[in-house]
Amino acid sequence: MTDVFSQPRVLRAHAKLTVSLRVLAREESGFHSVETVLLRLELADRIELETTGESGIRLEVTGDASVPADDRNLCWRAARALYDYVEREGGTRIRLEKNVPAGAGLGGGSADAAAVLRGLNEAWGRPLSGSALLGLAGELGSDVPFGLCDAPMVLAWERGRRMLPLEAPPSMPVLVVVPAYPIGAGDAYGWLAEDRAAGLVSPPGPCLHPGPAEFSNRSALERLAVNDLEEPVFRRHPELAEIRDTLADLGAAIAILCGSGSCVAGVFRDTAARDRAADAVQGVDGLSVLRTRTLGRDGPAG
Repeated sequence: MTDVFSQPRVLRAHAKLTVSLRVLAREESGFHSVETVLLRLELADRIELETTGESGIRLEVTGDASVPADDRNLCWRAARALYDYVEREGGTRIRLEKNVPAGAGLGGGSADAAAVLRGLNEAWGRPLSGSALLGLAGELGSDVPFGLCDAPMVLAWERGRRMLPLEAPPSMPVLVVVPAYPIGAGDAYGWLAEDRAAGLVSPPGPCLHPGPAEFSNRSALERLAVNDLEEPVFRRHPELAEIRDTLADLGAAIAILCGSGSCVAGVFRDTAARDRAADAVQGVDGLSVLRTRTLGRDGPAG
């Protein structure tokens, strides 16, 4: 079977904000079990899928010279995995416009992979069921399954392969502060393991999340905001702790490390407060900022 696209398919791959990340025990596989609450952001990469006259996958990347355009890129690997799974012939060109910083803890690469999986599967008449596509996504990475979920907020566990859709609170303004360097997820989790072994941080405890309905309340979400990776990452990068504290001082209701970093996000109660914070932080010590919003139950905001 060969590819047939009547016209290029344009997709948006949304970044995610990790508002709660509890890192539990290390599994025999070497990965940590986690329980996390994820919110989708308006901030998104743009992906265009198009049939080519040649076999194979062609990837073109713009917007970030540090992002590879070969088999090191997760969205290239997603396309390859889907081709192999359905034993399909033909070729696809992927044009990836990067707007989500790489190595930032915003799940940009995972969102790209999920968008490619969904886009190709739909273009081919959905040869994979939703559960099969979710399983393939889980093999690519822990954050990839969230990109296939239509809910703007989920509670996820078992390395992202199990998700409970939650009713998201109304859309909230977000400021993402971007340092000049990335942090690899493997490094952050490795630092946590080192610090726990050395007794520098507390061992993992039970997760005591409330019932799903509680997450739709902004105040409850603010109380639940926690990231177990903050302490080990901040120990190696104390300047990131200073950014978090600065955002809190500037009025952020939630100020938190984005996943494994390196970005730090502030969630504000109104756009004016977010914009004042952006003006105060922009350009300090080489920092850049991104203004965005969460996708709430009231849909995308303008």
